[in-house]
Parts: sequence; structure tokens; C-alpha cells
Amino acid sequence: MWIPSISTERPAPGQNGPAVKAKRRNGRVIKFPIQLRVNITPNMNASLQRISRRLLLPEGILGRIALMQYLASQDREYREE
Repeated sequence: MWIPSISTERPAPGQNGPAVKAKRRNGRVIKFPIQLRVNITPNMNASLQRISRRLLLPEGILGRIALMQYLASQDREYREE
């Protein structure tokens, strides 16, 4: 059973930067090279875990889907690549 990690460390100071593993692998460019760290409430975490189990998707992918939907509804210039 996959159990998501719960980190209690504070968010990194400063701006978001390259993801920890944002490197070229076998000559390929990583599709999502920027890492985004967010703080969520325990209730948000519990809900995210339930949805993650139901859809069999990692939390990071669900977060990316939610962000893409929000950006598409709020930003006229946002285009999915």
C-alpha cells in the first residue's frame, strides 16, 4: 500500500526553483523541471489521500491537474502545451 509522506518542515525560503531531480536523463529533457511546494491543512491532506487512493494517482499528479484546471479557468493566456 502506498502511503504519502507527511512533512512537517517549513517551506523553503525564496522563489521556487528547479525540481530536485530536474536533470537530463539519457539525453531527454524532463517535462516538469520546476518544483512547487505548498502547505496544506490536515483536512486537505486527508481528502487528497482519499482521492489519490480512489484514482490510483500520486498526490503530485493530482496537484498538477488541479493547478492546470485553475490556471485554465483564471488566466486567458495559459495554454496547455
